[in-house]
Amino acid sequence: MNEKIRVESLSKYFPGVKALQEVSFSLQSHKVYGLVGENGAGKSTLVKILTGIYKPDSGSIFVNGREARINDPIHARIDYKIDAVFQEHSLIPELSVAENIFLTNLGDFYKKSFLSSNELNNAAEKTLKKVKFSIDVRTLAKKISEDKKTYVELAKVLTRNPDIVILDEITAALESDDVEDLFKIINSLKEEGKTIIFISHRLDEVLKFSDEIIVFKDGKLVGSIGNSSRDNFDSKREKIINYMTGIEGGIKFPKKIGVKSKKKTILSVKGLNSRHLKNINFEIRENEIVGLAGLRGQGQSDLLRTITGILRKRKGTISLNGEEVNINSSYDALRAGIYYISDKRDQEELWSTHDIIFNIVLTSLDSRTRAGFINQKQEEELAKEMAERLHVESPELGKQVQYLSGGNRQKVVLAKYLLAKPKILLLDQPTIGLDVGAKMEIYKILRTLAEEGIPTLALLTDREEVMELPDRILVMCEGEIIKEFSETSVDEERLLDSYYK
Repeated sequence: MNEKIRVESLSKYFPGVKALQEVSFSLQSHKVYGLVGENGAGKSTLVKILTGIYKPDSGSIFVNGREARINDPIHARIDYKIDAVFQEHSLIPELSVAENIFLTNLGDFYKKSFLSSNELNNAAEKTLKKVKFSIDVRTLAKKISEDKKTYVELAKVLTRNPDIVILDEITAALESDDVEDLFKIINSLKEEGKTIIFISHRLDEVLKFSDEIIVFKDGKLVGSIGNSSRDNFDSKREKIINYMTGIEGGIKFPKKIGVKSKKKTILSVKGLNSRHLKNINFEIRENEIVGLAGLRGQGQSDLLRTITGILRKRKGTISLNGEEVNINSSYDALRAGIYYISDKRDQEELWSTHDIIFNIVLTSLDSRTRAGFINQKQEEELAKEMAERLHVESPELGKQVQYLSGGNRQKVVLAKYLLAKPKILLLDQPTIGLDVGAKMEIYKILRTLAEEGIPTLALLTDREEVMELPDRILVMCEGEIIKEFSETSVDEERLLDSYYK
């Protein structure tokens, strides 16, 4: 056995939270380990301990048979050859791709106190070839898309030649073809003798590419599933979900209502054109969940942002409950009752350093302000009511939202908008970055809201989600709606084929 790293009885506690409890496991070289669990299960805490961001309260870590004292991230990278690529990118926007890749060792490229740009750029190009990615390395990081940043982050880590590589949700921004390319890279690293820890909420990816799957729940390691044979995926998937949630039978999507043409039309869009949209026409009816599908970047987000006034339309009409509404700004959309929820919840939807109460009541302050004063007791009561309705799990509403799990942060976002009484919700990837259990809860919430008369238009990217959640699917390609599916059961092959003109 070629053991690379071993963890023994590792524990970490925060006020009121047992983040890790007596966790023990060992990992070998030449293997890919899938690490899964619900948000708050302990995965992130473990990664931060292994990379030196946190120190454990008890327990031991052994690297290459010797006990490791990991004091900080630099120590982890240099002395123990442990490095990580995170979903949240850490590139410096105003630096070039090349400068970001070699940020920690730019000194190697100085000649007589001057930076040799040619040597730096040539080295960066060679590094990017290792991850099968090509870009002008002089481009500023702020000018490249999120999926491209993933490759730059990976290239940056590989320049430091780690033995243990942690990949934390790095496929979230990638298309399926890009994911396949990425795993060719991972397999080459595995063949070189690296130990790969792959963290993802996409269980299909975990099963396809991991040699072993380690499952966390409530800060404990609750199961380990061998996967070297890469077979029986359905039974293994069900077993993983059972370990994670305690629920047997896998994900349970709420029942679709099916297409009912007699239902009242809530939102009507006709002849909508913008810089990236071409002649968009569709309707959203009462009680419906409608999904926007297709390859990434085909105009789905632009459509949501144009309807809500964040992006400007060139022509076309938007009607709500049969009456045309003039939307030139996001404020116009809010006044009309059209609410958009971004996929960047931590950057665009939440005040992370404020408490749950503040975040929930934020969008409805006007309705409770009298003569310039806010009734604080009323705020607390309303926030408590919404938190209970959406099952926000927190010991106290005065807790800052940055300390909530991803699923609970998304519930706070939904609570914020529901308190303002929307007529329709427009959602951009509402379950991005959420675990299986949290996704199930969001699905139930959206279906309940639709039944109560608040329909949803949602951009969906997860294959199973696209097929099982919405009552209708609108497929977009190059800024146009090119196909609609309204069957209760959608054929996967037909759906995927429709993504291409």
